[in-house]
Parts: sequence; structure tokens; C-alpha cells
Amino acid sequence: MGPMSQAEQFGAEQARAEQRSLFVEEVPERTYGVGELAAGITRAVSAAFPAEIWVRGELSGLKPANASGHVYFSLSERSSRRGPTSTIGVALFRTDRLKVERFLRDWPGFALADGIEVRIRGRVQYAYGRISVVMSAVDPVHTLGRLAADRDRVLRALAADGLLEANGRLALPAMPLRVGLVTSAGSAACEDVLAELRASGFGFRVALADARVQGIGAEASLLRALRALSRRRVDVMVVVRGGGARTDLAAFDGERLARAVAAMSVPVVSGVGHEIDTSVVDEVAHTACKTPTACAAELVERVLAALRRAETAWASVADRSASALAGADHDLRRRADLVAGRASGALGGASGRLEGQAGRLSARARSGVTSAAARLESAGHRLDPGRLHGRLTDAERALVAAGARSQRAAARAAATAEATLDVAGARVAAADPARALARGWSLTRRLDGRLVRRADELAPGEAVVTTFAHGRATSTVTEVAATSDRPGVDAL
Repeated sequence: MGPMSQAEQFGAEQARAEQRSLFVEEVPERTYGVGELAAGITRAVSAAFPAEIWVRGELSGLKPANASGHVYFSLSERSSRRGPTSTIGVALFRTDRLKVERFLRDWPGFALADGIEVRIRGRVQYAYGRISVVMSAVDPVHTLGRLAADRDRVLRALAADGLLEANGRLALPAMPLRVGLVTSAGSAACEDVLAELRASGFGFRVALADARVQGIGAEASLLRALRALSRRRVDVMVVVRGGGARTDLAAFDGERLARAVAAMSVPVVSGVGHEIDTSVVDEVAHTACKTPTACAAELVERVLAALRRAETAWASVADRSASALAGADHDLRRRADLVAGRASGALGGASGRLEGQAGRLSARARSGVTSAAARLESAGHRLDPGRLHGRLTDAERALVAAGARSQRAAARAAATAEATLDVAGARVAAADPARALARGWSLTRRLDGRLVRRADELAPGEAVVTTFAHGRATSTVTEVAATSDRPGVDAL
């Protein structure tokens, strides 16, 4: 007999089942009630976890205590950055919460916060349709040790890539008045920075980028804020967060955030936490300050130092200009006196020479006229009247011509002397103190008429008379400030 077909096998099975049903009573499947099932699950969970256990995971969904004083949150385990793969609820009832809070007073660097890995102790229970952990204790050493280990790993990676000093090599502007501020808008840290900048009286312009500074998503929020400010024209970026537990500052130890700060094209000034706190962002920033207020004070002091340098330079320029002006005034007066003396001497000499030349010309003219008259008289004796008249006429003409030549010579000599006199007069006029007064200079004298050349010649309370181009003024000295080559600088 050959093998049976599938249809034949199915028929045989049906026949055997009908035959068995004639002799065996069928037992119905058990149906559980909800309470019965819940009790069974509770017994199974209690049997599997008869005592309290330690559980570790990333804390999330932490909420303040409710009206009953209970706190609820979740613990998650992640296999990647995309999201949790396993999550369990945690309940911290009021009695255990107070006990945990008393315990954590000895651990000021630790606080329960979203986004950190914690190790808690509790009992596993099934209630209200779900399995959860009823927490009774926490291990801060685990969390702080994990944070420290992660921080060291990030610092080693940054050092290997040469990023710890990258931002510090950028030049911080002398007057960083355009500030990009990364923090939580409206927080105490934000208000501290803005208040310090406003109180300085300088023209700071602040571009604020709001960011979460704690919990899940804080690092991503800070990265978005940095990217937004990198597209703005700012002189410096300031990243700040107020004080808190070490676990609250975990976002500022993130590797992605640290690399972004190191890669900024402008200097970054950081102020994260309290004075004793140091984050990875502080390590890679251009300048790390102890607090947010200290960050703002650093910028204010830098602007103030630049103004002090400018004031010092201006005072030096003013003093040197005053010294040069006093020297030029002294030299001008000396040269004016010299020119006046020389001009007076030249004028006297020219006048004497002119008078001598005029006397000589006059004597020559008289001598010529006398000689001509004598020759004329002698000729008159020798000549007859007719010839005498003719020669007299010629002599008269010669006399007139000689007189004209004498006059022309005298005129030329007088013109030369007058030109010389004009030049000397112009030099004297150029040195005239009245012209210096007209250009804005003034002369200060004591009441007895003595000229005042230096400020230290006067004393407070002494009366002086100042002469201007148009009028004069009498005043009383109230303060004397003598100049020097290197004056002191008053603190601003």
C-alpha cells in the first residue's frame, strides 16, 4: 500500500478525534478574572524579586512632588541617541523622599535631574496595571563617578585633536561692545549679566540666544543657540549658567558642545556654575570666569582699560603739544625781539645814508650852479653882448639839464632808501605782538605789569590781567597745574 494523500490523512485524523470524543469528556480552558490575574502577576513579581534591588538608568520626566509629597519619574536605557529602548516607572513616596533628601545634604554636588544616569535602590512591584520600582535610596557616587569619567574622556579626546587651546588663540577685541549671550532667557544668570553691562554706562549691544541649560535636550539647545549667534556680527560670545549641583551642569561637559565652542570664530567667555565649578566648556573657552556676573565684569574691565589707554595717550599728546606750543611761543618772541632790533638798526642806517646822500647831492648841485654862474660871468667879460647872449642861453640850458639830472639822481636814491625802509617796516610789523594777539594769542601779566610765562610763577588767589586782541580781562587764580613730560593718569 502506498503513502496516504493529504486528504486521506486529514480524514483519518477526523475519524480518530470523533472516536476519542465518545470515551473522553472535554475539559474547558481556564478563564482568569482581572483581580485573579493581577494577584498572580504580583505573586510572580514578588517571587522573582523578593528583596530590594539596585537599578541604573537615565533619569527622565522628573516632576516636583505632588500634593501628597510623592515624586514620580522614569528610568530608561538607551542603545543609541535615537531614543530609549527600555523604560520603567519609578515612584518615590513622601517618607522615602524625605529620607533621600536628608541623605543628599551631604552630597552638594548631586541632585536628581533629567538626563543624568542614576543608580537607585528599591523594590519591584506590580500595581495599577504596570510594573514599577518603589525607590528607597540613591547612590550619588555612581552618578558623580560616571560624570567624572565621561568628563575625563571628553577632555582627552579634545586634547588629542588640539582643541583645548583653539578658541584661546583668538584675539579678544580691545572694546568688545557687541556681545552674543547664550543662556536661559529670564534666568538669574541672564539678568546678572545684563545688569552688570547696563551699570557700566558703556554702549554694549547684546544679542540674546535663549537655550535650555539643564536636563534632557540641554546640549542640543545650547548648540542651536551657538549656531544662531555665529551668523550674527558679534565681538565676543558669552555662555553662562547659574549655580547648581554638579549633575545640573552635566550639559556643559558634553563633547559636541565643547567642540562647537572650540570651533567658534570669535572668542568665547564662559561662566558656568559656582566659583568651585569647572566644566569642559570652561576648559575650551577663550576665557573662563567663576560666575556669570564675573563674565560681564571681565568685558566691562576690558573696555575700561581701553578707555584708560586712550585717555593716557590723549593726555600725553596734550602735554607734548602744550610744551611744543610754549617753546614755539618763546622762540617766536626771541625772534621778534631780534628782528625788531635789526630792523631798527637797519632803518636808522638807511635814514642816515639817505640824509648823507641828499646832503651830498644838494652840495653838488649848489657847487655846480656856483661854478656855472662863475663860468658864465667870466664868459660875459670875454664875449661881446651878442655872443654873450647866445652863450648865456646855452649855459642856462646846460644848467637846467644838470638840475634835472640831479633831481633824477636824488629821486632814485630816495626811492631805493624808501624801499629799504618799507622792507624793514614790514619785518617790524610781522613781529608786532598786536598781530599775534589778533591770531588768538593772549598775554597774561601781573598787576605790576610783569609778563607771566609759566603757570608755576603764579599762586592761588593772585590777580592777573589778560590782554586780548580786543580788550583785556582781570581774573583771580584759583588753581595752578604745572605741566610735565609724563603726567599721572587719574583712575576712571
